[in-house]
Amino acid sequence: MFYWRRVYFLVVMLIIIIAMSTVTVVAQDPELVEDAKIYASDVGIDLDEAVRRLQLQDSAGKLNDELTAKEQDTFAGLWIQHKPEFRIIVQFTRDGEKTVQPYIEKGPLADIIEVRSAKVTLAELETIQTTGLPIISKLGIPVDSGINVFENRVEIYVVERERLDDALRKANIQLPDSVTVIKVDQLSSETANIYAGLSLSSCTSGFSVRNSSGTKGILTAGHCSNSISYSGTNLPIQSEAYYGAYDVQWHTAPGFTVKNWAYDGIAGGTTPNYRTITASKNRANQAINEFVCKYGKVTAYGCGYIIDKNFQPNYVPNGLPTFMRVHRDGVDLCEGGDSGGPWYSGSTAYGIMSGQLTNDAIYMAINYISQVGVDVLTQ
Repeated sequence: MFYWRRVYFLVVMLIIIIAMSTVTVVAQDPELVEDAKIYASDVGIDLDEAVRRLQLQDSAGKLNDELTAKEQDTFAGLWIQHKPEFRIIVQFTRDGEKTVQPYIEKGPLADIIEVRSAKVTLAELETIQTTGLPIISKLGIPVDSGINVFENRVEIYVVERERLDDALRKANIQLPDSVTVIKVDQLSSETANIYAGLSLSSCTSGFSVRNSSGTKGILTAGHCSNSISYSGTNLPIQSEAYYGAYDVQWHTAPGFTVKNWAYDGIAGGTTPNYRTITASKNRANQAINEFVCKYGKVTAYGCGYIIDKNFQPNYVPNGLPTFMRVHRDGVDLCEGGDSGGPWYSGSTAYGIMSGQLTNDAIYMAINYISQVGVDVLTQ
């Protein structure tokens, strides 16, 4: 009898410990819980499981960064699979199981890794994209491009497909087998339209920042007007970068108290309608198919999945394939006026809105704000 009472006691204590752990997670990052509610509804799981999965995205991003840096000869990309089962998919051109094992053993991803084979490494795809696009650009036909990690290929997006085919033929240019040309109704575009409503007179405010001397301010997209105001007060521009990998500018905010907050429009809780930003996550640590959320003054709060972290928008002067593309079936993630708005997961800054490709959003990863000499304000 004593034995069974002891077993019963241990089981009860285990249940209490698990419950307390769940409460601790919620208490530590209530903003992540709000994102998890959307994610749980989207994939059909309970809230606890949704929180667990979103927390694992950080580990997946770090693994992606390590493999990209250390296994260039065989690594062909990583993404997060959400349905039918939650998995971290990693691709290699050879010896995948053996290669990935030292990176995951005894870690949180060990039981959810799935290794697949691919023909072309991610490094090779990136080289094809960066060397091939300038050649196509010389033909005078505007295109966008990206890397489809799921299909292991570079994709060229063009409105005038027949014109491009004809130009390639006349120039005697043969695209590699790993490049697919896709006809689209329209190319990506900047979203610098002025709309009445929240945030700035032009576009949407990005994350709060601080420069090396301690001066605080706010971000927005580099392609937006340099002359912006908030509530009728002019916000002086300090620095701008709108070329290559950059679409960012920052402004000081005289007369305002700059807070490390990001608007999300979610009522209730200890921070109604906003979340506190306490960290940032660079592009290298952001994984394909991560679930991320945003706010723009036109499309408001919404979330989606990162489907490309090598998007090369045509509208950025001498644009590089470093922009992030986010998609969610049936959801419009960006419209004119949303540019500059924050992309985040929980309390972590991911980037600022740059543009749109139909209903998909394009954002600049947050680490590129260093080009204008600022860091995200996290306290």
